Amino acid sequence: MRALRRRRSRGAASLALWLALSASALAAPRLVAVGDVHGDLPAFKAILAQAGILDKDGAWAGGGDAILVQMGDLIDRGPAMKATLDFAMALEAQAPGKGGRAVFLLGNHEVMNMAGDLRYVAAENYAEFADGESPKRREDAWNLVVELRKKRAALLGRPDPAVDAKAKEAWLAAHPLGYVEQREAFSPAGKYGRWLRAHAAAALVEDTVFLHGGIAPALAGTVEDLNRRVRDDLAAYDADEQQFVAQGLILPFFDLQETFKALHEELERMEAAGAAAKTSGKPVPPPDAAKDAARRKVYERFLDWSRWTMNSEDGPLWFRGYGRWSDAEGLVEIPKLLSAAHAVRFVVGHTVQKDGRIVMRFDGTTFMIDTGMLDGKFFPGGRASALEISDGAVTAIYPGEEPQLLRAAPVRKAAALR
Repeated sequence: MRALRRRRSRGAASLALWLALSASALAAPRLVAVGDVHGDLPAFKAILAQAGILDKDGAWAGGGDAILVQMGDLIDRGPAMKATLDFAMALEAQAPGKGGRAVFLLGNHEVMNMAGDLRYVAAENYAEFADGESPKRREDAWNLVVELRKKRAALLGRPDPAVDAKAKEAWLAAHPLGYVEQREAFSPAGKYGRWLRAHAAAALVEDTVFLHGGIAPALAGTVEDLNRRVRDDLAAYDADEQQFVAQGLILPFFDLQETFKALHEELERMEAAGAAAKTSGKPVPPPDAAKDAARRKVYERFLDWSRWTMNSEDGPLWFRGYGRWSDAEGLVEIPKLLSAAHAVRFVVGHTVQKDGRIVMRFDGTTFMIDTGMLDGKFFPGGRASALEISDGAVTAIYPGEEPQLLRAAPVRKAAALR
């Protein structure tokens, strides 16, 4: 009898343990999302600490039930580009060892830097990449520019280009120390370019879609499809750039504007050559004509930059509709977009919210969390923030304030006993 009781006791204990482990395994993780950082590394670390993601030493403290999602735009505008990326890379690598997970998404500014669109790179950002060899690298780069300019001028039938001291001074001013290293670092083989190209534009975590800008009705679909489009665009950009370098049109460190200029000049040259062939009565041989047509198609597609998914206003990195739609418009569109994405809510950044407050829209299905972390001349009144999603409840976290409940957890009815 005592043996039977012991077996029952052990059985009850095993059942209790199994139920506890099952409940732990099935428990939803705690999601913490942070919007645009723009190089404000101290504010980024501070809000992560307040959200319980970092400890006092800046190490992962989220535990095994926490998933951090950063919404892109880690860089540009602010003073710390290299340091912010280094911190993100270290945190992403550290989290799994403590049972957590850090998800870093692409924003439009990450893609801009990979593609050489450097309009928002702060002067101090280039200095982060400079070292003792930078003056020599920049001098070598200028010499390559001189050589290319002369070759292109001869091919285009133009006078010798200006490569004197004044021209050099202008080029050096536009390409500060650290510029060449920054371009290399964001290339496909560079430290940051390689890391960023391995990341996605959007993530579906539990039942929430996180992405930088939003999903436009024109691109309604799954997260996988959006990520494929952006990934394909980046691959096409890299392949095109490599081709342009091989053709002698550009140098590997050219920015996007320099590349555009070179392509326009080459298209003009090809057009002039075609017109000259017609005038002379000697048509271009078919193989050469086909080759020129293929090249022209590549150049024109590249120059149609705003239609690429990764650059389009309707693309996931640039779309601002969730902030611009009226309530009536959003309540029509958002449910359809969520259904196509197999989710119940969107969390987006990109569009700075007034008064440094996270905004909930469209019956609690959409959260806009870019609150202007880089305060001062860029986002007056802005500040860091974090959004926590835990067991269905959604909470806003601000520096020095108590967490603010934005949406309560849904009431769950107990299942009827059978």
